[in-house]
Amino acid sequence: MKKLQILLLITLALLASSCSKNKKEMSAGTWRGTILLDEKDNASLMPFLFTYGNDNNGKPEIVIMNADEKIKVNEISFRDDTLFAKLPVFKDEIRAYIKTKDTLSGVYYHEGSKSKYTMPFTAVFGAKERFENANTAPALDLTGRWEMTGDPGDSTEYKMIAEFTQKGSEVTGTILTTSGDYRYLDGAVSGDKVMLSSADGTHTLLVKADIKDGKLVNGFVIGGPKWRDRWIAVKNENAKLPASDSITKLKKNAGVIDFTFTDLNGKRVSLSDEKYKGKPVIVQIMGSWCPNCMDETRLFSELYDKYNPKGLMIIGLCFESSDFGESKARIERFVNQLNAKYDFLYAGEVGKSTKETLPFIEKLNGYPTSLFLDKSHKVVKIQTGFSGPGTGKHYTELKNDIISTIESVL
Repeated sequence: MKKLQILLLITLALLASSCSKNKKEMSAGTWRGTILLDEKDNASLMPFLFTYGNDNNGKPEIVIMNADEKIKVNEISFRDDTLFAKLPVFKDEIRAYIKTKDTLSGVYYHEGSKSKYTMPFTAVFGAKERFENANTAPALDLTGRWEMTGDPGDSTEYKMIAEFTQKGSEVTGTILTTSGDYRYLDGAVSGDKVMLSSADGTHTLLVKADIKDGKLVNGFVIGGPKWRDRWIAVKNENAKLPASDSITKLKKNAGVIDFTFTDLNGKRVSLSDEKYKGKPVIVQIMGSWCPNCMDETRLFSELYDKYNPKGLMIIGLCFESSDFGESKARIERFVNQLNAKYDFLYAGEVGKSTKETLPFIEKLNGYPTSLFLDKSHKVVKIQTGFSGPGTGKHYTELKNDIISTIESVL
């Protein structure tokens, strides 16, 4: 028996030694990661910067940098010479082979509400610039407001607004749409080429355009293998989008609204339940896969903490996949990582007709969309989209408007 114990200890020691020899270390400092968004197009190579090191507790940490946004990635594990990094809030993940202490090679795994795919990923240590070789003097200062046209000339043509701040060749900003903003874009202007990108845990965005005669032409945005849109833009400091409270409409004579969906414990919950009677309610139509919904949830959580003692209720209606179990896990991760304390219900599959799920709405025009109800549960306002903190003054104005609406129904 004693010989067997000694043999077991020797075996374990050898295994531990083998594992430590196989595990490769990564250099601490700044890295440039690249994701090939469409394997059929080398021009879709999207760069982003991140740092690797240890957090205050001595545990490995990656910090992704998009302009003023810093995303801390703490769910990191190693299996021999392979890195696994789960990005926060959402389900995306980096899985990379540590070729050397200064190079990684693997895949970026994306999991949306209805899509799952991988994209080639590489990273090199020591990079200082987001876009490699973007060192030609810029042909134009993009600082200001731009009126953008998506799918120009097509029947699907639509309007957006870009706002940029440029210092030298470095440019940051965002793109505002009727369904929300593109959050934090970061990049460069090199000669007559404009290039920006963002990686936030669910978005992998590459935005490019050419400068010609003071305009932006040949623009495109790529978000993955199946998301590619064309655009052009002209400088227009007076460009505006439709007001966010003018886009989604209730059906005529909708009156007091009600609905019944399933909470995360499998219990059926209705707006007409005693819990919500006589209280103003914000109904947040959202998805745990949606980055603008994340920004809105952060604000709603802050306002819920402040105004719930005065009677405010908030219900998040989560449109996910058709699988309740899978959707529940996604929603719980989203809610827990954002420390959101209001109610979240599983509302079914994203993309289903509102005739089935929300029959009181004429047409749902995007996620998130939020309904502000008074104490009798009549709709006083509908807000489509969300301009998050990456939009600067637009976020401040929207936050103040939401607070004003809440205080008017309390």
